[in-house]
Amino acid sequence: MSGQYPVNIKDPFVVNSILPPDELKKLQQHAMLLWATKPTYDNSFGRHQWYDEPELKRVHEMLTNVARDYFESPTLMPSWCLMSTYEGEAAKLWKHKDDNACTYHIDLCVFQKESWDIWAEGKPYTLMENDGLFMYGNDQEHWRETFPSPETNLVCNAFFFYCEPDHWYFTEGPQYIHTHIRAKKNTDGTPSMM
Repeated sequence: MSGQYPVNIKDPFVVNSILPPDELKKLQQHAMLLWATKPTYDNSFGRHQWYDEPELKRVHEMLTNVARDYFESPTLMPSWCLMSTYEGEAAKLWKHKDDNACTYHIDLCVFQKESWDIWAEGKPYTLMENDGLFMYGNDQEHWRETFPSPETNLVCNAFFFYCEPDHWYFTEGPQYIHTHIRAKKNTDGTPSMM
């Protein structure tokens, strides 16, 4: 990052009731529709995942001012978004820092049968539906422990990522993650998010 857009990293924090109730209901219905009609199960994470899907992008844009307020950055911009529905014995999230365009990271609980804490910087955070964990994905280590009740549980999260205007995502383009960042990394066997 350049000095033009300094990022003031704070401890992760939870914000309750991020979306208006009608918007949460719409997102929940959409997530269930995707899960039921467009399954994309990835066994390496134990989840279905949908990237930059139009309805999710609409919510991503809608949350931009919320992100600007809470992260205290009037210049941050939406980069990419992901919705994941975790289920089964394979559900997991390794301990990691993001390598994609995830300077500012909102992890929104869309719905769940049983809560599944997300850990960030060594501390567990319990999210209820419509709660969001705000963190700095590229700088703060985050993960989840053992998935509770894998035979019956279903947990859906939407991940909204934002960056400053001088980030490579905007200056070089989204493909830069594959052509430069990950092309130069040694892989440790951990699957990539995208």
